[in-house]
Amino acid sequence: MIAFINTFTLRGDRSLFERQVKEHEDFLRGQPGFGGFELTRSDLRPDEYIIVIQWRDAASHRRLMSVREFQIQVTGLLMIADVSCSPVDPNVAKADLARVV
Repeated sequence: MIAFINTFTLRGDRSLFERQVKEHEDFLRGQPGFGGFELTRSDLRPDEYIIVIQWRDAASHRRLMSVREFQIQVTGLLMIADVSCSPVDPNVAKADLARVV
């Protein structure tokens, strides 16, 4: 299992962003190797969202990167939010992730 922590900082409309994230989540759930999706919004910084996405393996994620629909969705999200992405060592416990974020 491999996970990515994506931190989005809004520059645009919150409801549009949340709608696009929901569409993206629905799309990801249908992809081979998808393992999980978790969205949270920061209490301290209300314009900041953290999305943790899990994949069975790195190859599943790499395949997704070449899918046109994925590229379109990510481009749409980047139009209204800045993002930083961090891959996570699969050996890190979920409890440790919560403490880091």
